[in-house]
Amino acid sequence: MQWQEYPDDRSKNLMKWNRTNLWQWIVALIVSLMLWVISMDDNLFEVNQTLPLEPPSVSPDFIVLSDLSCDSIRITFTGNGIGVLRDQITRNPESIQLNVALSNQNQDFPLSISRELSGSNIVFDGDGYSSLSAVEFIPGNIEFTVDRNTVRNLPVAITSSAAIPVRYYWSKPSNPMVEVKGAESIVSLLDSCYTVPVDPGMDYVRATILKPEGVVYISPSYVLAELVPPAEVITQLE
Repeated sequence: MQWQEYPDDRSKNLMKWNRTNLWQWIVALIVSLMLWVISMDDNLFEVNQTLPLEPPSVSPDFIVLSDLSCDSIRITFTGNGIGVLRDQITRNPESIQLNVALSNQNQDFPLSISRELSGSNIVFDGDGYSSLSAVEFIPGNIEFTVDRNTVRNLPVAITSSAAIPVRYYWSKPSNPMVEVKGAESIVSLLDSCYTVPVDPGMDYVRATILKPEGVVYISPSYVLAELVPPAEVITQLE
C-alpha cells in the first residue's frame, strides 16, 4: 500500500521547516553581531557631538556681563566599539556648563575670565560615559566678564512717543523711585531709569521701565503716570 501525503501534513512540514530556518537565521544573526562587536572593540573610534553652551554659573553676588562668543561647543569623543555603540543608543551628554568660583572677592572688578574646557564641564543626562573620553573641544577656551552685583534706588523718567504740549508734564502717582540691581560698573553710572515710549494722547498710562544691559532686575518694573495740563494762570483780579 502506497503512503500518500495529505495537504494538512504538507502544511505542518512546511511550518516546521520555516521554524527551523527562522531559529537558524536568529542564531546566525546573533553570532554575526557578536563577531562584529568583538572586531569593533579592537579598534578606536571617534564620535562628534555638538552641545549647547550654558551661561557661566556664578554666586548671586556676581553677574556675568559679556555675552559668550559662541552658543554651542563641538566635542570629539574617542572609545572602543562597545562604547561607540552605547553612544549611539544613549546619547547622554546634554550641555556644557562653566562653574566659576571667585575665591578672592577683593580683586578689581569687572574681571575678565578665560576658561579652558574639559570633560568635567559636560553635563550628562543620568550617568556619564563609562568608556568614551572627551579629547577635543571646539572652541577650547571660553572668555567672559564678571562683575559685582550692587543695588541702588533711582528715579524714573517718562519717555513720550511724540512731543507733548508746552507746559504739560508727566506726573508719577506711583513708583517715583525704583530699586535697581545689577553690575556695579553699570548701575553706579546710572542717574535714572527710562520707560518705553508712551502715547501722550492718553491721560493715564502704565509704562514699562526699560532694563539696561547688565541690570538683573528693576522693582517695580513699571510706573503709573498721567499727563498733567498746566495750571491756569490768573491774569487779573475782579
